[in-house]
Amino acid sequence: MRAPDFDWEGLPAALRHGLVLGGVGKPHLAELARLALESPATARLGLDILLAAWEAGPLDGGLAGLLAGLDARARFLDPRVRAAVDACAGNWRAPDQPGDSGVVAAMAQMAARRAHGELLALLMDRFREDPGNLFWRQHLLDLAYLLGHREAAGRCLDAPWPSGLKAVRDKCRGDVLFQGGDFEQAARSYGAARLLRPARARLGQCFFRLGRLAEAAGQWRAAASQAPWNANLILRLYDRLAGHDLPDDPLPGRVVVCLYTSGKAREVDETLAALFASELGGARVVVLDNGSSDGTAQALAAWKDRAGERLEVVCLPVNVGAPAARNWLMRHPAVAGSDFTAYLDDDALVPPDWARLLGRAVSSYPDAGVWGCKVVDLAQTGRIQSADINLLEDADGLPAFSSLCSQDLDFGQFDAVRPCLSVTGCFHLFRTPVLMECGDFDIRFSPTQYDDLDHDLRLWGMGRAAVCQGHLAVRHARLSGSLLRQDPQATANSEANLKKLAAKHPPEERRRLREAVQTALLGDLRAKTAALADG
Repeated sequence: MRAPDFDWEGLPAALRHGLVLGGVGKPHLAELARLALESPATARLGLDILLAAWEAGPLDGGLAGLLAGLDARARFLDPRVRAAVDACAGNWRAPDQPGDSGVVAAMAQMAARRAHGELLALLMDRFREDPGNLFWRQHLLDLAYLLGHREAAGRCLDAPWPSGLKAVRDKCRGDVLFQGGDFEQAARSYGAARLLRPARARLGQCFFRLGRLAEAAGQWRAAASQAPWNANLILRLYDRLAGHDLPDDPLPGRVVVCLYTSGKAREVDETLAALFASELGGARVVVLDNGSSDGTAQALAAWKDRAGERLEVVCLPVNVGAPAARNWLMRHPAVAGSDFTAYLDDDALVPPDWARLLGRAVSSYPDAGVWGCKVVDLAQTGRIQSADINLLEDADGLPAFSSLCSQDLDFGQFDAVRPCLSVTGCFHLFRTPVLMECGDFDIRFSPTQYDDLDHDLRLWGMGRAAVCQGHLAVRHARLSGSLLRQDPQATANSEANLKKLAAKHPPEERRRLREAVQTALLGDLRAKTAALADG
């Protein structure tokens, strides 16, 4: 089946760039719909993207009301979808009673303080009091998804629903089952909810997880035909048909994995356990103990006894910070004689087949400057911490980066091998000669934050893109930004380093980088669309 044609070049630049970044995430899609609806030439596309924004969060009565109003004028919705949209809009009421005047403000304050337990309790109380109002069900289910709270999600699903929302209920049930790892039951729920396009795409992911590869491709073909502007679907379908979503041969050459750690004895022990349990092959591991004062030295010594010559340990008397630690490791004799160098965080757990998945990325994009991965939370693997990172227009004079991966849980929508501006430094791989040519990580970004991003920007200056291997998921113990309670010192360091990054890469350079990355992303997407059409 041919991939549907789509006129990328005919779109306004801002809309084209947003769609090339991705066709997922309710806030992202809502903004793209706004851009498209500004012009009669793209109004029909805007209506379809607005529908997709609602489908991404089909309990959002505000979006449903907007859709219903536009549909009353243009009649663009399928009658079955129209019934669900009308049911959602008609059963969603923001708190407007006198006693509720401060509830929304209180919810916002709890979210800002990351007081998730308090917020969950408030929402459960309100849902019990007013179960017919989808406002409470929407927010309770969203928070239950985020926290992985199965009991709260189950209450939302099992309580009576307003009529007309069966497909929405089935889609939500599929999401909960998918995040719980029950792909058989999730597939049944998604199959019953295929009226909503995300359910079809997620049904494909269920089939893929169950090893039903041809059926997975069939669902992604159908989903892409319904939304030919959705880059994520095109990329996912291409990788399935090209076999890029499966491990390849091991990395072609000698590999060294470098870690640096400070005061994380338990975490680095678990990281090394996952690494040495993986298909490590002949790769060597070098760990730098960055002035630890806890039991890190003993943990590393125990691993040295077990791993023998496969592991080398370097101990420093003080913590020199992340950039200097990376630079120190670059100059280790084991690295100097290697073909590939990987950096792995001391609280990140790799899957068994990481080397063959990176081997797939290297064979797909052999001239890249760096290859990275998708990073998910260790405690709740449905939360994506990082995937492909790209530049947006500046915000208040400072660099801004895409955050599509934080707008929904992980349903495989970022499972693709594609170029990008940067990849996370949690786990990334370099050809050693290219790493050396690019030079040191900048110690001005000490103790940490943005030194890896700065390095990737410099690689782009050398004409070498970053590539994200989204099929490789690495679990990371540090919570993602939306849930992390950073201390004031860490927050201040991050803000200061962002300003340093802005000064080192001024606005004109950032504009050129945005344009170069946009060109690369669009070229990659068009080539894959053409390959699907030829196949």
